[in-house]
Amino acid sequence: MYARDIVTEGIKPLDYNDTGENAIVHMHEYNVNQLPVTEDGKYAGIISLEDIISLKHLNDSIKSLKIPLRRPYVLENAHLYDVIKAAVEYNVKLVPVLDKDDLYIGLITAESSLKAVAKMQSVMEEGGMLTLSVPVRDYQLSPIARIVEDNGANILNLYTEIDQKSSTVEVTMKINTNELSPIIAAFERYEYEVKDVRQDQHYQEDVKDRYDAFMKYLNV
Repeated sequence: MYARDIVTEGIKPLDYNDTGENAIVHMHEYNVNQLPVTEDGKYAGIISLEDIISLKHLNDSIKSLKIPLRRPYVLENAHLYDVIKAAVEYNVKLVPVLDKDDLYIGLITAESSLKAVAKMQSVMEEGGMLTLSVPVRDYQLSPIARIVEDNGANILNLYTEIDQKSSTVEVTMKINTNELSPIIAAFERYEYEVKDVRQDQHYQEDVKDRYDAFMKYLNV
């Protein structure tokens, strides 16, 4: 999933010639405390509500601040993970998206990033979660996938986490079925350590409730 695919519609950038008052009005309208600033269509940087308040007069232009603006951004072909990395590194909730000529295309909000992550991770899809603990020296993806598929299921998503102390890899899979018993038995037969299983309907509903609650929080 790429930056150009998750640009948020409806939030317009500020112009360098906008006044502080206009900036505050737009921030209030969009319910944000940061907005990108452009000049002749090119991205200049991000300005915050704190920056605007530092103006001597709110009818002065943003340009009159004469401060260097931070320039967090990603190019339109950046992966979703690059968007999240930029947001964390610059501590911003809005990540501007540019083309190769530095022209401003749009921005990505924390909400649209989270929705994209949820879609990519198959969070809202029906299915169970299964976590294996595998020695680093023995970890291979293909036999794990084959065991799942030999039991009539498919891996919707998979991610790994290495424990350096124990030299093991935790492999967490989202599988397109809640009936994991045959798959668990197969892994145990091949001497995989099954560390965690989440397959009941209550767990699925809890994940959805937590996701919905977080989305509501972002909209506050």
